[in-house]
Amino acid sequence: MPDDADADAASRQRQHVSSSYSAVASKEGSCCVSVSPSLVGYSASDLSLSGVAGANLGVGCGTPVRLASLKPEESVLDLGCGAGVDCILAAQEVGEAGAVVGVDMTQDMLAKARENSKHLPNVKYRLGEIEHLPATDGEFDAVISNCVINLSPEKDKVCREMFRVLKPGGRIAISDVVSKTDFMPEHLRTAEALAC
Repeated sequence: MPDDADADAASRQRQHVSSSYSAVASKEGSCCVSVSPSLVGYSASDLSLSGVAGANLGVGCGTPVRLASLKPEESVLDLGCGAGVDCILAAQEVGEAGAVVGVDMTQDMLAKARENSKHLPNVKYRLGEIEHLPATDGEFDAVISNCVINLSPEKDKVCREMFRVLKPGGRIAISDVVSKTDFMPEHLRTAEALAC
């Protein structure tokens, strides 16, 4: 069980991530280096879909929708959905009979996501943290995440939550960054550095 100091550090990191991404949503700044959508795997047809231009803020690091091999009529949960780019792409894969739910901890991102996907009746958004998902047990066929889990100070809780909300036989598709070593320079151990 984490002690009070660990809980305080996790809370500070979560707050910094939330503030940083709220600023990204309102175009007041960017906490990350924005990359070309084609470099992380988005195709020209992906980028031409309605709503994608406003939803792609360039803070992802891959294309989890491609990894998930989504099928028509499936239900999908997007962790840390941001402005909704992967929700829009997932909606195309699952079709109108499928369902896509995006979860984000920032109201600003959710407002942007709702605006970007207002033309898609099968996409909904929920406010919440990925360590405490606002979802029922066994609700989804697939869980996707695009460069978000690395931002969590409690990755073990995120993993437990993903498995909790999956239906039996469900799958997880993650695009993220991972360190191959335990060493992390001191200047990268701050809440500000960890938020990106």
